[in-house]
Amino acid sequence: MAIALLLTTVLALAGFVATSAQGFLVASALHSAAPHAGALVTKHVGFAIPTVLFSLFSQSMVIFYFIGTGKLVKEEIASFPEGERRAVLAALRRFKAKTSPAATFSLLAAIGVFVLGGAVHTSALPPWTHLASSIVAAATHSWALAAEWAIFRENHILMDDPRAYARAAASR
Repeated sequence: MAIALLLTTVLALAGFVATSAQGFLVASALHSAAPHAGALVTKHVGFAIPTVLFSLFSQSMVIFYFIGTGKLVKEEIASFPEGERRAVLAALRRFKAKTSPAATFSLLAAIGVFVLGGAVHTSALPPWTHLASSIVAAATHSWALAAEWAIFRENHILMDDPRAYARAAASR
């Protein structure tokens, strides 16, 4: 599951980069009043929709993944001695603290870039707002990918053997 979530985050990030690059083609075609500008806008939106969907899916599932695995681990460690339980619970809190902000801001950035794109398309906002939001979305997804990569690995170790993880954490 972790690999699938990381892969969808990578796909969302790649989608933001590809859609942004394709958006430059749209901008230059619109600026030069090229006859194929409408087709490029349609293609740009065709890139944007799956990108936003990948982003929304991957980042919301990351949040739920850590809620679910945290619940499973808490049930498993209920009979552990207090010190071991505290070490595992601290790790679970740290995992959520590292991944939830990045995932949440990535979700918001994806929605923002999509909404601002519509506002730019209707001439309600200047084009730079959409570009800026695209850069923010790519940056937040990069942050999310880096945070998730490290924490998924550690979470896997914890879930594999909570007692060994707790003992190793207590000895540090």
